[in-house]
Amino acid sequence: MRVYLYLLLLILPGLAVAQTPMAAPDAEPVRSYEADHGWTEVDDLEGRFRILTPGPLEHKEDTLATAMGEQVFHTFFFKVPDVQRAENLIYVLSYVDYPEGALHQDSTDLVEEFLVNTQESAAEALRGEVIYATDRAVEGFPGRLWRIDYKDGEASARTLAFVAGRRYYELKTFTLTGRGLGESSDTFFRSFRYLGSKGTGGPTGK
Repeated sequence: MRVYLYLLLLILPGLAVAQTPMAAPDAEPVRSYEADHGWTEVDDLEGRFRILTPGPLEHKEDTLATAMGEQVFHTFFFKVPDVQRAENLIYVLSYVDYPEGALHQDSTDLVEEFLVNTQESAAEALRGEVIYATDRAVEGFPGRLWRIDYKDGEASARTLAFVAGRRYYELKTFTLTGRGLGESSDTFFRSFRYLGSKGTGGPTGK
């Protein structure tokens, strides 16, 4: 599964700009960017989702040739402008619709294999290590949650991936280690709401 690798190429360059810790161990605690600016609700009817983000989402749409034909990849992302105080440097929501019959949430074994392969591809792309991984349903849809540490443990990527019909969703946050316990990632992940009907996926509803 190469969706993750492609999306990483779009957003990872922004991670190189922030290598300074949020605060020294003996310094006065610094409020994070997320805590100061709060969360904004974003609705996207075409993407069939509602989510909370700490800032406006940019949208990229790219069509790529794959083994299953041309696929349209949608990527929504927010790069936190104040990198010194950001709990997460980048927030990402992405999705892609696969051809009819290629992937379906009711094919439990197929979906589980698909998600595990995606996780392994992500670790390979980041040249990192999977720190934890577990099955995690999202509004009744089969999914998987994992964390990968990379850059010799200096950076971390958290991912919540799931399948709704023939649509694959992926929520991601990228951070530097030592930037908190992941509360903002949890807020981002848990706020997701699917606006389609259970058992459907893709723009045609099939």
